[in-house]
Amino acid sequence: MAKIAWTIAGSDSGGGAGIQADIRTFHDFGLHGASVVTCVTAQNTAALTDNHIVPTATVGTQLRALRDDLPPGAIKIGALGSNDNAAAVLDFLGALPDDDRPFVIWDPIRHASVGGALGVLSDDTIDSLLKCVDAVTPNAEELADTWNIDPSDPAHAAGRLCKRGAKRVYLTGGHGDSPGLDHWASPTRSFSIRGDALTGRGAHGGGCSLSSALAAAMVCEDEDSAPVLAHMYVHQGLRAIAAGVDHPGAGRPPLPHLGWPGDAADLPRVVDAGRAIGPVFPALSQPIGLYAVVGSADWVQRCVEMGLDTVQLRVKDLPAPALRDAVAQSVAATEGSNTRLFVNDFWREAIDAGAYGVHLGQEDLTNADLPAIAGAGIRLGVSTHSYYEIARAHAVAPSYVAIGPIYATTTKPMKFAPQGIDRLGRWVDLLKPRYPLTAIGGIDTARTPGVMATGIDSIAVVRAITEAADPLQAVADLRAAMRIAGP
Repeated sequence: MAKIAWTIAGSDSGGGAGIQADIRTFHDFGLHGASVVTCVTAQNTAALTDNHIVPTATVGTQLRALRDDLPPGAIKIGALGSNDNAAAVLDFLGALPDDDRPFVIWDPIRHASVGGALGVLSDDTIDSLLKCVDAVTPNAEELADTWNIDPSDPAHAAGRLCKRGAKRVYLTGGHGDSPGLDHWASPTRSFSIRGDALTGRGAHGGGCSLSSALAAAMVCEDEDSAPVLAHMYVHQGLRAIAAGVDHPGAGRPPLPHLGWPGDAADLPRVVDAGRAIGPVFPALSQPIGLYAVVGSADWVQRCVEMGLDTVQLRVKDLPAPALRDAVAQSVAATEGSNTRLFVNDFWREAIDAGAYGVHLGQEDLTNADLPAIAGAGIRLGVSTHSYYEIARAHAVAPSYVAIGPIYATTTKPMKFAPQGIDRLGRWVDLLKPRYPLTAIGGIDTARTPGVMATGIDSIAVVRAITEAADPLQAVADLRAAMRIAGP
């Protein structure tokens, strides 16, 4: 069944902003876009010359027509034109059942980026909208003008808006600024989204497209990843403008709509509130190759004897002395061999023992002393399961990135569903220009050729070797399926 999103906004006769930009954005995310027109503007890329407010009764009939046939997964609200139109939208949203309510995003736009007002809302209406919607996407100027909040400290500003009733806030730089630093705040996360700075004056319709991309991504992805994808979507359009792409009109260039964002140049660095971008870690000394994840120093030794390229020691619930011994024994087992050892989670013990590398999950990425790990010359691998986690890993520039679970796995509880081959391929296209990659999760000999066909550099296996009747033969079979030579 087709996924649907609505835009409740004004029409831009020049095609660069408003519902025209929103519909094109929804299409790029694979959604069917429907629209409720609240005002009809006469504008082009240089100026807005007229704004006709659609009668409130017509706004209401549009809402009811869509409700009866095209239920949305998300709704983006833009310019409403009048308090009466806003009241009609608020009444409509308030009547929706809680168990079937779409995710609602409000772009509190007051003026077109080409100049000119798009309607005035009262303070009471603004307060009601802020408390009704699920997310609000002001830029710096809108934050200051509408709520009198200083945008210079984005995390603090977003927090102040949340105290006024906002459930989630996506704060962007402002008109004319490329997205160098955005901020997302929700009940569960607060993080900055740092993109590469771009030259230029920004784009006509950039704010509209940001909010509609956020709505679309809420339908397609997990909540934490949606702001990352929205940033990437706008960044790829601004990057095209900075590169000199042809654009219509003589004024502010409309944001190009270029499909699902998939270029590493648009991947931002996500940094938790209050933390700095991490250090750069050493590169791998050789390709990852066949990667075994094992639970004891004895198995590390067996992997060395079988000529594995890379091995990870993943142990849990050991007392401190036994843990230190297991790490030290594993380091000793790999010394002088062609097998590289990564220690899962226990970075202090890895530093003390002189391990080749450390592998961290997302929770451990928060707590680990990354400068200490990098200062010890130790390589870093990071587990990722979503766009948010990929962008978070990108902020610390690891030595490699692990993607999974590709298939269902019973080795440990997973909060993410299996990624599948198609999604893995999308992430390989995004990340391979920047990082060595390994895929993990439910991979066996039969599944290996399909995984490798995505262009991934490596596979990591947990049970395919350690639970095989003949581990040495399993290694040979996996290498053959990967089409790499043995030691």
